[in-house]
Amino acid sequence: MKLISDKNKSPTQKEVRQELRTWKAKIKNANELLTLTNQKLQIHNDLLKEAYDFSEAVLATIHEPMLVLDKNLRVKSANQTFYEVFKVKEAETSGVLLYDLGNRQWNIPRLRELFEDILPRNTYFHNFEITHCFTLIGEKTMLLNARRIVQKINHEELILLAISDITDQATARKKMEESAFRFHNLIYTSPSLIAIFKGKEMIIEIANDAILESWGKGKTVIGKPLFEVMPEAVEQGFAHMLEHVFTTGEPIQANEAPITLVRNGKPELMHYSFVYQAQRNAVGDIEGVAIIANEVSAQVKARNVLVESEERFHSLSDNIPLNVFIIEPTADASISYWNKYWLDYTGQTLDEALGRAWDGIIHPDDVQPIMDVYVPAFENRVSYNLPAFRIKRYDGQYRWFTVQANPRYLPNGEFIGFIGIGFDIHEKKLAEDALKASEQHFRLMADLMPAKISNANAAGDVTYFNKQWMDFSGYSFEELKDFGYRKIMHPEEVEEFRRRFLIAAQTGTVLEMEMRFKNKQGVYKWHLNLAAPVKDENGKTTMWVGVTTKIQHQKDQRDELEAAVAKRTHQLKEANASLEDNNISLQNMNKELEAFTFISSHDLQEPLRKIQTFAGRILEKENQNLSENGKIYFYHIQNSAKRMQILIQDLLAFSRLTTADRKFENTDLNSIIREVKKEFRETISEKNAVIVVEEICEVHIIPFQFRQLMHNLIGNALKFSNPEEPPRIRISSVNITYSKINLANLPPHKEYCHISISDNGIGFEKKYEDRIFEVFQKLHSKDEYAGTGIGLAIVKKIVDNHNGIITAKSELNKGTTFDIYIPMER
Repeated sequence: MKLISDKNKSPTQKEVRQELRTWKAKIKNANELLTLTNQKLQIHNDLLKEAYDFSEAVLATIHEPMLVLDKNLRVKSANQTFYEVFKVKEAETSGVLLYDLGNRQWNIPRLRELFEDILPRNTYFHNFEITHCFTLIGEKTMLLNARRIVQKINHEELILLAISDITDQATARKKMEESAFRFHNLIYTSPSLIAIFKGKEMIIEIANDAILESWGKGKTVIGKPLFEVMPEAVEQGFAHMLEHVFTTGEPIQANEAPITLVRNGKPELMHYSFVYQAQRNAVGDIEGVAIIANEVSAQVKARNVLVESEERFHSLSDNIPLNVFIIEPTADASISYWNKYWLDYTGQTLDEALGRAWDGIIHPDDVQPIMDVYVPAFENRVSYNLPAFRIKRYDGQYRWFTVQANPRYLPNGEFIGFIGIGFDIHEKKLAEDALKASEQHFRLMADLMPAKISNANAAGDVTYFNKQWMDFSGYSFEELKDFGYRKIMHPEEVEEFRRRFLIAAQTGTVLEMEMRFKNKQGVYKWHLNLAAPVKDENGKTTMWVGVTTKIQHQKDQRDELEAAVAKRTHQLKEANASLEDNNISLQNMNKELEAFTFISSHDLQEPLRKIQTFAGRILEKENQNLSENGKIYFYHIQNSAKRMQILIQDLLAFSRLTTADRKFENTDLNSIIREVKKEFRETISEKNAVIVVEEICEVHIIPFQFRQLMHNLIGNALKFSNPEEPPRIRISSVNITYSKINLANLPPHKEYCHISISDNGIGFEKKYEDRIFEVFQKLHSKDEYAGTGIGLAIVKKIVDNHNGIITAKSELNKGTTFDIYIPMER
């Protein structure tokens, strides 16, 4: 303000007023400007308050929890949603370090990483997912969004933190991921065959390992058209089926469908059970076809085998003389199958016999005992046996039966009932009952006998001692049975008794042994112990009967006799010297016999030859001069001379068997049989005879004698053949042991060659089986069959020379069999 002029003149009043007016105008303008500025400031304040109120309202109304943090991460404010979601109060939150919120529940390592590492280098972070378990609200999955801002007015740095609870979405996503994983596992780990084809071209989009292995293909087929990979399936109709599913959406299902696939370069018939199912997208359009299949080739094959097995089972069961049945897995023993034998036996039809119809066939008294056995077997799944019960036959007669049944199981171990067999034991049961009655009579009788009687089973285990045994030993039956029998034997004879019993058991012969037994006073007494085998109709030993007789008195007498025998032995030695002299005389007689044989061989046969020769010449030269009777007489002379000559030859042969040297050799019987067949070749040809030689063994024999034996037996078979059919002679041999042939005249523990010669000739009556080996024994007249009756006597003599046995079995018009037993070693 300038009130004094530059020339130091005092302003005039006018100037002062003018100056005042100027300042007044300026002040007015300033006031107006200040008023305007205040108004603007008020407006800004109002706007600022409105913005603050708006931001507070926004924070309060935002659905997600929000926090406003200062630069030190302390809470400046939080919206109501934050308090509600995380179960905290405003007083516990405002001014608190973020990590200390809710009793340090927000001290999360991942959250620290975001605020301490990531946000300082950036102005914000977006959609960071954190999963954390809170004490009060459990596990939560959150998306965190944070932004760092700086207020320009007061230069304050703030952090806005928005929290989105995506727990439900995360759970759903996790379930979807798990579902996708399970779907993937389902497809690729499933034993079922699974594939998905896309589009009309049926592009193989998915194919698990199981289906690729079944196709015989590798993973290289994925992404290729199905029928380019397997063109053989087109001709079999599978392309049409897939096209139908793709076009219509209708599924196709097949069970055990056959298809021929080219696997590893070779066509192979397979069987599949499958479903073709359309695959649709989100809007329902068909995008492809899925196949879920199971290869059932093995099952089909197994079922076919089972069907064949069932057919074989039914065929077998219907052709055996036993009743076969199948019981269902029920406690009441319901029957689902009976074979033909049962139906024929009972007179029922199959429909009449099924279920529990057996109840009306079984004797009423036997039904409950049967169930008493069956029910525990059913409950425990074990085999059971019904030893004897009665069944009503078609004619109304009750007969005894026995049954054995075993449990049936499927391959997976499932119990499916029982299968059993039964057969008629009526006669056997009656025989057993009779045997029991007989056994009772036997024991009553045995207790009354003065001898000691016992029974044992086939193995030698004693089952019965009579009263005399118990009185003698002082033991009860149980004591004798368990330990007493061996205990009362004299120790020196126990092992010998065991050895002899084994021999008797092997040979089926009677055991006989003198042995000592200790009485109840402790004194050993001599007894004769006999054990005889009782055999069934097949010759098998079923039990032993023992008779033990006290022979102490006889034993004492025998000792006295042995002393007398010893005395007599000396006398016998003297007699032996005289016997040697007799042997020399016998040798001289044998020489004389040889001389007679020589004379018989030459001097006796010479006149016979001349008689035959002269008779033949007369018939030839003087035939026209002879009457018919004369001719007949000369024929009789010739035949008689011939028979005489044959008789002399047979007698010579028979005598040589006694006097000739016996040189044994290991000989192949085949060579002897071949020589004999050559000798009879004309007769064999004339009668169309067949000689069959089987399994001929090598044997230790006198060759020339055995050749005579074969000659006589084969000659007999040809001679005594049936005129109505060609002769058939069978010769066989086999090495056997004594225990297998049971011939009493053969010593035990040796091996024999059993030679069998059989024919289909006229045979002879059984009463002649022993007489045919006698000298001059003929069963037919000379007009029927020529011969001297010495041939079989020669055969018998040859077998005797080999320490063997010969037997004959025959029936009229049914042939004859000669069995020869020759020891294998001398």
